[in-house]
Amino acid sequence: MKSIGDFAENLILNQTQNIKEGKESSPRMRANGLAPAGKDISNVEVPDTFMQQVLGESFHPQETPAAETIPEIVWNEEEPEQPVQSLTEETAQHLVPLLEEVRDLLKEMCCGTSSGQLGINLAGPQRDMPTDAIEKKYGYISARPVKSKKDILRKSIQGRLKRR
Repeated sequence: MKSIGDFAENLILNQTQNIKEGKESSPRMRANGLAPAGKDISNVEVPDTFMQQVLGESFHPQETPAAETIPEIVWNEEEPEQPVQSLTEETAQHLVPLLEEVRDLLKEMCCGTSSGQLGINLAGPQRDMPTDAIEKKYGYISARPVKSKKDILRKSIQGRLKRR
C-alpha cells in the first residue's frame, strides 16, 4: 500500500464485494436499525430427492421447465348443432308432474312447513317502531329543528336566564 487513500479504497471495495455476496448488510440498513438480510439464496438449486424427503407425498417433481407464456386455447371444431325439438303433448305430460313437484318443494322451503324451515326471515315478524318512539322509551330527548340564527341566539339567552 502506497498511501492512506489506497487503504481506504481497498476497504470500500472489500465492503461492496461483501455486500454483493450477501456476507454483510449495507451501511444504510445498519443505520436504519434493520436486521441484516442474511445470505442470498435465490440461485440455490434444491435436488428433487431432498424435496421428496422433506415434503413426502405432497411433492410432485416437475420434469418440464416452467412455460414462459400462457398457451392459447383454439377451438378448431365447431360443436354440432342439435336439432330443436318441439314440445309435444306427450313430453308436456311428462313435464307437468315434475313442475308440480318443484313448485311444492319451493313452497315448502319458503313458507317454513314442518320439514323445510328454510324461510328467508329466520327472526320472525318484527314490529316496526319509529325511532322517535324508541328514543322516548329509553329517555332520550328528541331534537328540535332550529330555523335561524335569531332562534339560536334567543334560545341561548333564555337558557342563560333560566340558570340565574
